[in-house]
Amino acid sequence: MDDIEGKIVRNDNIVSNYYLLKMKLSKPMGIVKPGQFVMLKIPDNEVFLRRPFSIYACSRDLLTIMYRVVGRGTAYLSKIKKKENTFVLGPLGNGFHLKEKGNHVIVAGGIGIAGVHSLIGKLRGKASVFYGCSGRDEVALVGDIANLDPRISTIDGSYGFKGNVVALLAKHLKSIRRNNVEIFACGPENMLKSLKKLINKDKIPCQVLVEERMACGLGLCFGCVRKTVDEKEPYKRACREGPVFNLWEICL
Repeated sequence: MDDIEGKIVRNDNIVSNYYLLKMKLSKPMGIVKPGQFVMLKIPDNEVFLRRPFSIYACSRDLLTIMYRVVGRGTAYLSKIKKKENTFVLGPLGNGFHLKEKGNHVIVAGGIGIAGVHSLIGKLRGKASVFYGCSGRDEVALVGDIANLDPRISTIDGSYGFKGNVVALLAKHLKSIRRNNVEIFACGPENMLKSLKKLINKDKIPCQVLVEERMACGLGLCFGCVRKTVDEKEPYKRACREGPVFNLWEICL
């Protein structure tokens, strides 16, 4: 983990209020595991606290994040132009844990694609990918994953399967259920609840990347705790023990 200066090289509006930001780092970030995140300093004096963002991609000294404008911090970020300097603290948190062999299934909903993008890249061609969004315009968020032929659902039925991504997964689950199946997921809370209900009978191993508000990203403020089934220490910090958790160990 290090606090690294970075220069914005791209800050592109993908669709609606979704953006893809790339920055050139002053030095390589080091080893980055899929599922980890960074705390980004918003280059504006009116935004004091840093904001957490999943590492969409990281190659040596080039860091990419995908974000959605949801508040003042991301609204300011969306207006940042090229060549602006900022700082990123990372990589932070515990990422996904992969077995050497296994039948991997990746499920993402909405901006959750940002949290699993690097995982899909690492498992390129070795995972079944399911992505769900609101409508055809948001399908653009799959980006370079499109050439991997992911299964896509839209709530309004304007593209692919009509319905949510868990319902789409349910249609295909029997055909992909083999030995050593493991699911990796990132998306809204309701998506994770539905996913847990779907695979509860067979207790399929599943790791989920949870989204929580974070103030420090270092585990000091305990502002991002998630309740778990651990009777001795029921509350775990998303920034330290997470943001990736075993689905069967957290309370939804």
